[in-house]
Amino acid sequence: MRQLLFWGLILFLTFFETSAKSEISPQAKLGRELFYDPSFGGTIDPNKASGMSCATCHADFDEEQEPDGQIRTGHSIIGVRDRGKSQWAKVTSDMFERAAGGAGFCYQRFLQRIPERKIDPSAIPEAQAEALMAYFDYMSVGKKSPEVKLQSISKDASKIAADQILKINGNAKNGWKFYARACANCHAKPKKGGIGPQMVKSRPPANLQKRLHKIASYVRAGGYTMPAIGEEKLSDQALADILAFISSLNKRQ
Repeated sequence: MRQLLFWGLILFLTFFETSAKSEISPQAKLGRELFYDPSFGGTIDPNKASGMSCATCHADFDEEQEPDGQIRTGHSIIGVRDRGKSQWAKVTSDMFERAAGGAGFCYQRFLQRIPERKIDPSAIPEAQAEALMAYFDYMSVGKKSPEVKLQSISKDASKIAADQILKINGNAKNGWKFYARACANCHAKPKKGGIGPQMVKSRPPANLQKRLHKIASYVRAGGYTMPAIGEEKLSDQALADILAFISSLNKRQ
């Protein structure tokens, strides 16, 4: 009898969780639309738009439980509210919800190419910020918040990291696979740019090693509109492989 009651309770909780998840509110639905929209509901000036959206850098599912093979710069939106803090220093704890986690920072920095010194995370329209948080909450129902590493490194530290990465023997064949998973979403084909610039120019750089060092440094610290990719997302060996791939294409020209 106890076993029957136990399984009955499990079925009830499963049904309750499924029902709760299936009913998306209008606010959360708007948040989902914004998540995939480079114009962010038309709030971004088309002359300033980078072409990026939240979905460019973040998954709206648990990447560990449902891997799709892509390597994204940002963490999954699952459990955003539970984190209570952002990796961006300008998003203080008292404005965390108003800025929709770190989205208020990304709204200006990456979607509009606004320099970091000019960023105001609260500039994200309040109604849209609330909609995003509603969508984050909706997608987090019944899911355990994944562990995330919220930290970034300075430009000086990234140059030191790049020094070490260039000492690693990279595999160009593996590098092409990592490039496709981690870089192609923004840089398209190696010889054709997308949101980001093309990685291989028509003319080889005068100093290839200097160019590779700059790429490695940008990957670790981030650039003007490029979010940083930490070692927990892309290992030093994987990055060395990507550099070997880019180097091989330059040498073929």
